[in-house]
Amino acid sequence: MNNLHSVWLASLLTGLAGPALALPDPLAHLSESFAPQLEDSALANLRGRYVNSQGIRYFGIEFISTLTTAQAQQTAAMNLTLSVIQNNPKLDIRIQNDPGSTLKSQTQEQAPAASNINGSGLVQVLQLQGSGNSAVNQTGIALNAQPNVGQSVVAGNYESQGALGTASYRISGNYAGLQLNSADGHVLLEQSLRGDNFSRGLLQLNRVRGDGLRALNQTRIWLSR
Repeated sequence: MNNLHSVWLASLLTGLAGPALALPDPLAHLSESFAPQLEDSALANLRGRYVNSQGIRYFGIEFISTLTTAQAQQTAAMNLTLSVIQNNPKLDIRIQNDPGSTLKSQTQEQAPAASNINGSGLVQVLQLQGSGNSAVNQTGIALNAQPNVGQSVVAGNYESQGALGTASYRISGNYAGLQLNSADGHVLLEQSLRGDNFSRGLLQLNRVRGDGLRALNQTRIWLSR
């Protein structure tokens, strides 16, 4: 895991969470507190503190993806948190599933393929087909430590079955993220850090085909002393 620690730290240094599982209608009340706007002066004061023992000591990223239909809702969430107290990096990876779903470890061959989306940095993709659909990609920065919730896991591949489809998670040296695939193949929600040393940055992919569907991707990068 030491290599993964350095990879995760490197990804945050390049510039690249958060609330509990989404509300019953995740698009009805998108909270400004999820992604508060930061002034340039506040961002300027953060520069360089990732490696300063007197500056930021905890940072991480949280992915939350939610699919809602008229009949059901399913949410997948993953939190990666790095503590650098006393120059001793410790990575905590947690996965949170809907109540009643079971998280299972998967072999490498069963891991879902990452979406082949071009671009680097923060890439947000919306692909909608049908009527009565809503889709949102939301990314923000928070300056407060978030509670560690969910099941603690090590690097690897994981999967859980929910009311609407399959949630898949993967954590490795060149990919950390989740995918939520509907059972009929009409919806794919993905949020991930991609590329060697995560050099391609953050992807939010929201692909919906059908009618009356609501899809939400939320990413929060948080920093705390």
